[in-house]
Amino acid sequence: MKKRFIKAQEKDVAGTSFVGYILSSYDNLVKHLGKPKDMYGMFGDWKTKAEWSFKTRSAKPTVITIYDYKEIIPVSEIYTWHVGMKGNHNLLDVFLKEKGLTSDDIRSTIKS
Repeated sequence: MKKRFIKAQEKDVAGTSFVGYILSSYDNLVKHLGKPKDMYGMFGDWKTKAEWSFKTRSAKPTVITIYDYKEIIPVSEIYTWHVGMKGNHNLLDVFLKEKGLTSDDIRSTIKS
């Protein structure tokens, strides 16, 4: 089965906005999503240290980002992760399922 989501590039992430939180350990996210992009100091604002970004395979992709925001603890200790999106918000559940993240793995507080 062809995966619907692939890793997004930095240019794809522009324009995403916060839609809610995912509560999960860092290790669990790495297990299901792979290692995050190291964002520490990338933009000089030090607000985000780690980010996962994925997009759909389409001309106008839906983009999903999972990232820490203004956390002062090490990323390995973070449990509350921000979710950003642009595009079809209904695809978030499809993304989580495709990546093997279930309600047992995460707790989602996404705004509709």
